[in-house]
Amino acid sequence: MDAILLQQKSKKDIWYKEPWLLLVVGGPLLVVCASIATGVLAWRGSDKVVAEDYYKQGLMINKDIQRDAKARELGLTGTITLNLAAGKLKMDLSGSKDLPEIVQLSLASSGKSSAVTEVIRRLPMKQVATGKYEGDLKESSNLALNSVKLLHVKVETTEWRLTADWFDPEQRLVHLTAAK
Repeated sequence: MDAILLQQKSKKDIWYKEPWLLLVVGGPLLVVCASIATGVLAWRGSDKVVAEDYYKQGLMINKDIQRDAKARELGLTGTITLNLAAGKLKMDLSGSKDLPEIVQLSLASSGKSSAVTEVIRRLPMKQVATGKYEGDLKESSNLALNSVKLLHVKVETTEWRLTADWFDPEQRLVHLTAAK
């Protein structure tokens, strides 16, 4: 009887050829690879949920509301036109009181790489005649308006502000009003 047992050798496979190994190690290995791939996608395409200066922006809301109310009280309105050939922005501003010598124009557009990124450029507008302002685009760093189709425009002083969205700046003028 011992001879029969000795003749039948137990067949042993190499450990990595064992079919149960694929089930035991394959599932968790697949989950680890998928989670690494998901992590890489999340890291590369992550959105900024909260602005870096969120607290300061929150405090500025009341000040912005007061500046909008002051612009309505003064009856301020304006229009801006673009002259790309001359590299100038021209603005006509009207109101019930004297207008300042210099106003700040802020142009906000989305960045080229992502729709979330916002690029803000500030341009001082100097008064050249009563109610007529002019700003030089050459002074503004890297402002390529020919590739931008939508700008958020804000003209402001410390006392008041006017805002508008400017669609296709090369083709049209924009009308500025106080936010309600």
